[in-house]
Amino acid sequence: MESVHIENTFEIYMQELEKFQKKHPKAFKSTSFVLPESSFSLLSSKERKELSTIYFNLAKTIIENGTMSEEEKQPQVLDYLNTSIGLDAMCNKGAYSIIAKMHATNNNLFGAYANILISLALGEISHEDEFFIQQCKRMPFSTPKIIKRQYYNRLDEGLLDLFQFEDVVLVLEPGTYTTTMLMEMDNRNIVIIGIGKVTIKNSDINVFRGSDSNLVLYNIHVECTRGYSLFMKTSQVFVDNCWFIKCSGPVPPICIDGRKAKLFMNKCVVANTKNAGGILADIDSIAYIKDCKLYNIGVSAIEVRYGSSLCAKNNDIYHNKQGISAWLDANEITLIDNIIHNNDAEGILINGNREPLLSKTLNIKNPPQHTVQPPPTSNYTKPSQTFAVLRKNRILENGSFGVSTDFQANVRMEENEIANNGVTGCIIKGGVDAFLINNIIHHNKSNGIEIGANYQGKVIMENNQIYSNKINIGKFNDKFYNTLAKKCGVDVQQLSVPVEMNNNEIGDNYSDQENYVNFNVSSNRPGIHLFYEEDPNLYAIGNTYGFNLLKGLDINATATVEASMIFHDTQKIKNKQVSVFLGGVGDLRNIVETVYGLTILLESQSENYNVNLLFTINDFNSTMLTRDLVLLEMISRLPDPKPSFTNLESLYNKWNKDFVVGAIQILSVWGEKNINTNTFHKLNDCINSLIESLENNVKTKKKNGNMGFKKKLPSWVSFKYSPSTASSILRTLRHWKEKSPTPAALNWEARQREHSRITFLRESEVFENLKKYHHVDEDINIYTRYRLPVSTQAQYCDDEHRFAYSGTGRTKFNITMLTVPTMEDDVYPTLSIFRAFQIDDYILQSGNQQLTLYDRLLLTLLPKFVSLRASLRESSSVQMQVVPILGDVIDTLLYRLPSSVRFDAIDCSNLADYVSILNILFSTAPRLMDNSLLTLQLMKLRESPSKPMNEFVEERLGVNLNVIASLTGITYIDAYYKDFAVYSTWKFDIKCKTEDIEKKPVTLMMDVISVANACCTDYTTRIKGLSINTLVRLFQIMVVRFPEKTIAKLFRLLFASEGFIRHVKNFEMHSIELKTFMTMHLSSSIIMKLDEFKDLKAPIARYSVRWKTDMINKNNMFTMVHSEAEIWLRLIKPAPNGGTTRTPKKKKKDKKGKGNNNNTSDDREPIHYYFDSVSLNAAEAPIISISFHLPVPFYNTHKDWILECNVGSVKVLTAAEMLTLSKVTQKDLNHYYTWVDVLKTKDNDKTENSCDDIKDARVCKRCGDAASKFCTGCKSVYYCSKYCQKEDWKRHKKEDCTDKLKI
Repeated sequence: MESVHIENTFEIYMQELEKFQKKHPKAFKSTSFVLPESSFSLLSSKERKELSTIYFNLAKTIIENGTMSEEEKQPQVLDYLNTSIGLDAMCNKGAYSIIAKMHATNNNLFGAYANILISLALGEISHEDEFFIQQCKRMPFSTPKIIKRQYYNRLDEGLLDLFQFEDVVLVLEPGTYTTTMLMEMDNRNIVIIGIGKVTIKNSDINVFRGSDSNLVLYNIHVECTRGYSLFMKTSQVFVDNCWFIKCSGPVPPICIDGRKAKLFMNKCVVANTKNAGGILADIDSIAYIKDCKLYNIGVSAIEVRYGSSLCAKNNDIYHNKQGISAWLDANEITLIDNIIHNNDAEGILINGNREPLLSKTLNIKNPPQHTVQPPPTSNYTKPSQTFAVLRKNRILENGSFGVSTDFQANVRMEENEIANNGVTGCIIKGGVDAFLINNIIHHNKSNGIEIGANYQGKVIMENNQIYSNKINIGKFNDKFYNTLAKKCGVDVQQLSVPVEMNNNEIGDNYSDQENYVNFNVSSNRPGIHLFYEEDPNLYAIGNTYGFNLLKGLDINATATVEASMIFHDTQKIKNKQVSVFLGGVGDLRNIVETVYGLTILLESQSENYNVNLLFTINDFNSTMLTRDLVLLEMISRLPDPKPSFTNLESLYNKWNKDFVVGAIQILSVWGEKNINTNTFHKLNDCINSLIESLENNVKTKKKNGNMGFKKKLPSWVSFKYSPSTASSILRTLRHWKEKSPTPAALNWEARQREHSRITFLRESEVFENLKKYHHVDEDINIYTRYRLPVSTQAQYCDDEHRFAYSGTGRTKFNITMLTVPTMEDDVYPTLSIFRAFQIDDYILQSGNQQLTLYDRLLLTLLPKFVSLRASLRESSSVQMQVVPILGDVIDTLLYRLPSSVRFDAIDCSNLADYVSILNILFSTAPRLMDNSLLTLQLMKLRESPSKPMNEFVEERLGVNLNVIASLTGITYIDAYYKDFAVYSTWKFDIKCKTEDIEKKPVTLMMDVISVANACCTDYTTRIKGLSINTLVRLFQIMVVRFPEKTIAKLFRLLFASEGFIRHVKNFEMHSIELKTFMTMHLSSSIIMKLDEFKDLKAPIARYSVRWKTDMINKNNMFTMVHSEAEIWLRLIKPAPNGGTTRTPKKKKKDKKGKGNNNNTSDDREPIHYYFDSVSLNAAEAPIISISFHLPVPFYNTHKDWILECNVGSVKVLTAAEMLTLSKVTQKDLNHYYTWVDVLKTKDNDKTENSCDDIKDARVCKRCGDAASKFCTGCKSVYYCSKYCQKEDWKRHKKEDCTDKLKI
């Protein structure tokens, strides 16, 4: 026999388990190494003992070796130990003391106590054991001295009599114990513990009954078909891990009664009592119910009455007549983190049992119909009022009311979700005092909140979100109350007190919410700004197929990281660094394809490479960046993909079943509207883990002033370019954690609108095409509306939880990742993960089982997830890292990134559709490594363009392709049409070709003028995103490429009378903004050194103004203002009579003045100026604020000019309002974020800065390098070194700094 070297005993036992699994494939149907309980019966007694011992040894080894963290260790150890004793309760007796100690660590009081008692009863420990003594002291009663083990399947009379006279611990070995006698106790301490599966059955009368006692039940199945399973008066009852599922008598199976009675239930199941309730707290008793399931109960799952109280946490209560009933003078009710759903009538009924006197008078002829009220069995303490606190519960899909409150109860509801109930979400009437705070109430069939005749009851509603109900808030109108008051001869105030409402968001899909979305735009960028919403429209899933951004990469030509060579298999490994920028990143599809493609590329190489792959991902929406990080965290946690012996012969036998299940869950989070319970828990684990690591890395100071760092960020994420992004992502993660997910996230059923501007194939057509192409015979409608029906073959990988993939199992939880509630009408109607990933053609059918579209998608992605998982875990030759940067893509490229940062590939998705190809090209191309490529998508095309591709791209560009190549070195490579988009590829060469250098300045001037004409065209015909300031970026590139003499001659021509003024329509109207941006961003260039441009050296200030407008309000805000809205400001010269000057009629151009410089104003100053690069904020709409930059001298001479502001075609500030420039506020004399000059020769050879502590890429005022030190005088201008500060001092002290510095 061959000897195998095993590093530790854990591997030995794991091999034994795998051999056992291979030997018994029918038993191991689940994806886990742990045998499901349903398969125990498939093994013989000998086989069960063998497997029990293997599990026990595995658990012991994990604890002894210490190879896992406590967080990883405990669940696995408990699984192994519980399965071990479930298979054979007696062959590994040491398991119980281990379980006890683990429960004690987790503060599971009764779990620890019960298991240490079992260990004592089995002789594993003694009464003197320190841990045993410690657990006994934690109990609220004395541990009985008599400890008996029961072997037989019958409880004899002697044993039952013992309960009446002695305190006893009874440990029952596996089996069913039948008795016809009552287990009665009086003033006793009784502990009954089951080992393995233990059932106590009494078909005659009650099972447990007693008074003034302490009773502990642990791991017991109780069956009783005639009376109470448990009826205890004035006693303390502790029930843990027990089942009451065959108790079909006429009374509730569990009842506690009496002033001292307390019930503690944990991890229990109460079910199937068709003719009675579930748990009854009666006569001054208190019930604590935690982590239990209550279902199929004929009356109320939990009933509280006659002075009793209830505290219920984290329970699942469903398919009962009522969920929870608190009535007939119930005292205090506290419900936290429960899921109360699919009950026939009310989810929660709270009746204060104090009908107002006026209500009785009004209803004397028509008394309300009440359920039969059982009389109290004894005297009870009547509370002053029934108090109820409902916090963080999910109350969903109940037959009538979600929450019903009546008759002077006092109810406080916080952070609950109340949705999809059959009548009203929450009804308040009969004098109830109700406080509703931070609840989400939506999609209820009648009212969200209904306020009936509430008499003197006080209702306060704050910060609630109430939407998509048939009627959001239903209440009687004033006319009804006035009529009723007159009829009854009472004051109207006696019938209703006005509801106090503060800061609520009310309205279907938030369309008429009271709090406005924060519309902020970035500042200091060329071109017309986008209106960026706080909760913006976004592509939740990619609308075009992902592709490998490094396809065709020459790995040998990429940058080599300066690191020592390491040896592996006697061959050297070359360390390479590859950088990719993703602007408008959207989802992860391109990252998935790129990592997979690069991994395959390296496998085909003859040399060994280790590639550090850096993705800089940018989006203006923190939702997208955060969602991507969560998905990456889920992928990094995927199990080992290698198949194990537990795998069945199936379509997925190439993969570990746990890995396939994890991939199914990731697909669900990525592309579905609803996710099942297991996936929801995995998602929450990832969110919580990221929150913890971000909280510990966002450097929050403790009280003692020290920095606390505990859990580190995952190695695959860094915020080195933008630490502030980490804070934004942390806020988003906290929002997802604190706000429970809601069906409104993608509520296609409620309101599915398709905007007329969208002309793409509809979702069903996309699936029809896939069906035909792949010859799939299935109903494609099961995939529409964000559903991914897991195929039968895929479900076999998760046999233990197959129910979760059914229709009912998939509607319990909703995904928070796809979007935000404000988007439910605006999600792109053809979005589907099938449009983000192209199904591989090579996937073939396996056996007789027909492949579904889901199978094809999953099989396509599994190998790609393998590559991505290995890359994230640094176990691959490709080790990836993502650097998120929140903000505008052009702002990010122009000033957020250090000047030395270059990329091997840049993809900007379809942003060129919104900010123009020119702006994208001028911002991205200089960031490319030599011979690297830039990819742009031009979207919104139903079919391939009719023109040749180069002509089509040129039309979208607005300028001749050859002109752009000549001026900037940005060259069009090719373009192709695919999947409703044109993909164009470009490259950049900083070196100027000889033929371009030799061009005459006049020729260059006309080329520049062709760009200026595109930028100054009227707004109605101008390409979206262009403005005069696009020229400034063009100038930055040209200054580096062309000789100084050529540039000097060119700019003298451009600004002479035969230049811009003659050839560019309306140029003078844009000239001030052009000069402003030239001053801000070209201060160190040759242009500013020319005598003709001295006036450009004027100080620049930022100005701001606020006003109120009638053009933006809660009704039209979301239709007029959106993510593509154009904004511009116009400054109008006042007329002598106090009005505005009209535009004069066009005259023939005067040819005189040839050669005159036009840098200074003359007698023919234009009557208005345009400003495109402005920042607008509508967070406080209808109050609008706008900020912009101006030269200070210009401001001083134009204070009486009048402001006008447009959003799209709508004037939100009209000239008639006569708001003059004198009303604006000067913010500062510093422009902080000047564009980084990435083209300086000294930077071209630098590699990307890899330091982790760059502070938002502050840049040196003189040289543009990353800087962390600022001028101590003005505290606003940054420098990289003392040298640069000295060199810039002459300019700085005059223009920027107001204090004198001693250097």
